[in-house]
Amino acid sequence: MKTVKRLLLYFLGLNLIAAAIVLNIRFDLGVAAFSSVMYAISEIYKISLGTASIICYLLFVLAQCILSKKVTLPYLLEVPLSFAFGFLTDLYDFLIPNMDFSVLLRLLLFSLTMFVTAMGVYLCVKTDVVLTPTDGIVKTISEVFSLAFSTVKNTFDISMVIISVLLCLMNHTKLYGIGIGTVLSAFCLGRIIKIYEKFLPVKMKS
Repeated sequence: MKTVKRLLLYFLGLNLIAAAIVLNIRFDLGVAAFSSVMYAISEIYKISLGTASIICYLLFVLAQCILSKKVTLPYLLEVPLSFAFGFLTDLYDFLIPNMDFSVLLRLLLFSLTMFVTAMGVYLCVKTDVVLTPTDGIVKTISEVFSLAFSTVKNTFDISMVIISVLLCLMNHTKLYGIGIGTVLSAFCLGRIIKIYEKFLPVKMKS
């Protein structure tokens, strides 16, 4: 029963993250910081968001192996998950329609979606099934350098925004997906996860 609960919460977490990524794009205030590189690659090279996600995720898996100086089963399991999550992202991209809301309402909805994203990340990490490579690289960095997960998450998100800007500048394009929402998520997402860590303890490891 405990295993079933873990898997259900994990599946919920994956769906929350994938749906939130697409919703942030629809709000047109700038995508969430952690998905900014994927969105920039998708727009610059005209490939689907899911395909761009798979490319980034596989690079994150490689980075984990290099940082930890080992290749483990959890890392290898992130590879098929990368493809599954890419498909899930494209599915939500197909299902969620464009939205024509006022700027104020879009800003409010974006803020609420950050809590959805943070919950998805929190569930995927705490259920200890298979991390998404985005969370996996953050967790690996936090373990290798003995830093708090939420702290590394903030730093990682800000780094993704910087890389996105550099990619766009190098390709002489507009700054795809960079906006007030990106800045908000870069500075707030890790802090929201920290709130969940403090007030919603989830202990489901075997």
